Amino acid sequence: MAGAKSLTAIAEWAADAPAAVLTTLGGPSREPTGPTAPTEATVRRILQRVDGDALDAAIGAWLAAPGRSSRWS
Repeated sequence: MAGAKSLTAIAEWAADAPAAVLTTLGGPSREPTGPTAPTEATVRRILQRVDGDALDAAIGAWLAAPGRSSRWS
């Protein structure tokens, strides 16, 4: 996520992310404070449960989708 190289860095990125980004990513909303960023422990638990091959396939398909421009091409 945004160049983060550790789980702590990912959690710090999420903590600094604008509310609109957290909402778009599905962060739970705690009214009136808005969306809540995941902690490092939550990031760790989620990543331990993710099927890496399935995630790779999903991201690859999204990147290859017709009509999607890429800044790397």
